[in-house]
Formats: sequence, structure tokens, C-alpha cells
Amino acid sequence: MTLKKYVFNIYVSSFNGKVLLVKKREEKNVKKIFSLFVCAMMCLISTNLVFADGTVDIHGTYSIHVGGYDWGSATDKVTLTLDNPIDNVDENTFKVVENSETFDYSHGPAGTIIKAAPTERTVKSVKVDGNKVELELKVRADSPSPIVWSLATQYNTYVEGYYLEISANDTQLTSNEQVVQSLEIEKDYTSKTTSADVFDLGSYQAKDGVKYSYASYTPQNDSDALVVWLHGLGEGGKDADTVADRTTDPYVTALANKVTALAGDEFQNTLGGAHVLVPQCPTYWMDNDGKQSNFNNASIQADGTSYYQESLHELIAAYKEKVGAKKIVLAGCSNGGYMTLLIGLAYPQEYDAIVPICEAIPDTYITDEQLQGVKDLPMYFIYSKDDDTVDPTLHEIPTINRLKALGASNLHVSTTEYVVDTSGLYKDENYSGHWSWIYFFNNEAQCDECGVKSFDWIAQQLKTSEVPVTDNKKAENNPSQAIKTGDTAHGEIYAMIMMFAAAGYVFFKQRKEA
Repeated sequence: MTLKKYVFNIYVSSFNGKVLLVKKREEKNVKKIFSLFVCAMMCLISTNLVFADGTVDIHGTYSIHVGGYDWGSATDKVTLTLDNPIDNVDENTFKVVENSETFDYSHGPAGTIIKAAPTERTVKSVKVDGNKVELELKVRADSPSPIVWSLATQYNTYVEGYYLEISANDTQLTSNEQVVQSLEIEKDYTSKTTSADVFDLGSYQAKDGVKYSYASYTPQNDSDALVVWLHGLGEGGKDADTVADRTTDPYVTALANKVTALAGDEFQNTLGGAHVLVPQCPTYWMDNDGKQSNFNNASIQADGTSYYQESLHELIAAYKEKVGAKKIVLAGCSNGGYMTLLIGLAYPQEYDAIVPICEAIPDTYITDEQLQGVKDLPMYFIYSKDDDTVDPTLHEIPTINRLKALGASNLHVSTTEYVVDTSGLYKDENYSGHWSWIYFFNNEAQCDECGVKSFDWIAQQLKTSEVPVTDNKKAENNPSQAIKTGDTAHGEIYAMIMMFAAAGYVFFKQRKEA
């Protein structure tokens, strides 16, 4: 073999070895790329974005928002959280069926907890933000509610068996232009918010051992005014012991009547800002011994006293000092109207005004001496003439006439023939005549003689700033409220592109180094 041929054979052998080495490296990198590809496809499939047949399954959860209304509480918003967006959502996309519990009293006053008839709710409007869909529901006075009143306990309490059935109407849904094969929304809601959430919760133990829970509102601007609201019979109670696992709290107190109005723009702007305190009675304000001994056959035998008079007054004084208030207005309805007038009669010099609404102190239990002491305390009575729960002829009317005879210096009275829905949204027939607090919360109560509305009158007694409270939370152009239809590219796709780009970079870098 010649030297030239020998050298040539060595070159060929070397070249073949290098080629073999390169091929092995290429095979190794191809395996890496294939593994990355399989991983990416598994991630894509796990997100349920697209199936081979062009369909997608969607799973979701929901939360609820509960608002306070004239008749009580109602779920008014539902927020869906979906694992994929839905295209072209509107008020006809979803069907919402409400399920709750109620009491069957056909077998006695204690009542039996039963499931209420499912009620289909009307979707008023829809807002979409990515995978979140907010459904605004039309409220009705006869709709089920997360809060139910028990005749046995006389308390409004949260129910356990409340849930919504949410499904798609008979329309073909798409997600990023892919057909939605199935839509599954979990049965139970994941969280709950309420219109009462603007209130904080607190507690206070009086010197006599009585412990109160309360809700409180702090105005946006500094204020030296305090408004105290005293609830009716149904909003008290620490625990509804005779109904298993039913509880009540100050949020129930704020929702069962539209107490949230006291933290609303109209009330706060009229007063120039005011602190609001909503104490919750452990039983009921008309309880004369703290043991509910005067409650018989679903009625209370009032005697013009209250076991809670001294401790409640102590709580109010302590809260007044805590927030630095200088003036206090006390208002309440029914049981709370009873307590409002009772506190006013007992401590006329320590309050700046009282607003008794459908108050329940029988006039026969009020002495001339008590009225003489209170005749110069600003008072604004509100009641309906057809009240069949607290008869005005035995309560407000004779007391008001006696005050007039004594020359009461700042006495205002607002009466109506009936209690009706003035919004046109809820029910056609009249409400109970006892529900005159509706006119107060809607600022529709006005003095029979002078026409001044109750909110304006309260503001006059407090003499608060005339500068209205501005709502800095509102924004005209809030991008989070813009409706989106899910036509944006998915982050998963971008992730896959980046994965393939990285794999390509590694491959070509290694090939170059080889």
C-alpha cells in the first residue's frame, strides 16, 4: 500500500467516525425534542383547550353576592369562574335555578324545615372578564333567600340547603370558536359576599355581663355624628338553638331590613357623613328578664321595661367615646322602636334625637313624668295606620297626642295609610302595614305637617357639615368592567411556542459545537 493511499484511508475512517458521532448526537437531540413535544401536548390536553374533534369541556365554580332589600335579603349577583372562556355571552346564555329551605308550620308552631320549590331566576345583565362571568339577577320579593325567618325562634338565620343550579340554555356554546361539548358548574357556592360587608363586626361586654355583637360603619370623611340603629324582633339572637345548626349574626341584622341604606350614598351625603352602630340584642329588646319569659304563643307581653336598657346605653356611650362622636341619633323599628323610645325616655339629656318606627310601647305604660322629661327631645315618629302587628291606636297615637298636649318643641310625625312598594320592582300588592321602616330606609318618610323628610331632619339635629361625601371609589372608565368575549390568544399556546424555540436553540447550539 502506497503512502498516499494509506493517508486517504485514514482520512475516510476519521470522517466516517465523525459522521457517526454527529448522527448519534442528532439522534439524542431528536429524542429530547420528541420528549418536549409529548410533554407540551400533554399540558395542552390537560387544559381542555381543544380536542381532536374540535370540542372542549368546561368546568366552573361560582360565588354569590347577597343584597339587602325592602322585604329582606336576596342573591342579586353570581360570579362564575370557568377553566375556559365562553364566546359571545349574554343574558340568555345561562339558566339559573335557586334552591333554598323554608319552614312548614302545618304541623305546629315549631315548624319543620323543608326544601322550598326551586325557583328560576332571571338574568338581567352579564359582565365578562376573561374566564370570569358575572351574572346580575333580577330580585323578587317572593324569591328564595340564603336567610330564612323561623317562627319557632323568631330569628332570621342562614340556611344550610341553599344553592344554585347553573346550566347553559338550549344554545350552542363555543370557546375560542371551539364547540363546548359540556358545561359543568359545581353545585355549592365557593364564597359569599354581601352588601353588609361595608360594616365591620365587633363585640362589647357590659358591666352587668351582657355581651353584644354589633356591626359598625365608619364614614369616608371625619365625622362627629353617630347614628344608632336598633333592629326588630327577627334580627336578634346569638344562636337559634331550637333549629339545628342555624346561627345569626350582625350581618343578618343589616340584611334582613335594608340597614345597608345607612351606609349608602343618599344617607351619608345628606348627613355629611356619620358613624353607624348596629347592636344585636342577644334575645329581643322587649325581653323584660333576659330569659324571654314574656314571649308566649308567638307574641310578647310588653310591660314598658327591658332587661337590656342599661347595658345597651353603656355600649352606645362606649362606642360614642371610641369614635369621638359628639351627637347621637337613635332610630329603630318595632322591637327596636320600643327600645328607641324607652332609651329616650330614660336618658333624654344624653341623646340628640330619636326616630321610633312602628314602636311597640303600649301608651298605658308611659307615665306623665316620663313624657314631661322627654318633651323637648327631638322626636320623629313613623308608622302606618293599617299596622296590624303593633296597633297605632294603642301605641303611637295616644303617646303623640299626649306629647302635643305637653307642648313638645320638636315633634314630627310621618304616617301612611298603607305600606306599598314605591319602586315598582318587587310586588304588586301591599306589604304588611307593620313594615313602615321601608319608607325610612328609602328616605320616603316625610312629616305630615311640614313635609320634611326623615334624612333631612336627622341632618338638622346633628348639624353636620354641608359638604357632601364624595365616592372616590367610582371611576367613569373602569377597564375591569369592560365586556370581553374571550377572543384573545391563550397563554398556553405562547408557552408551547417558547418551549419549541428553546428546544431548537439547544439542538442547533449542540450541532454547531459538534
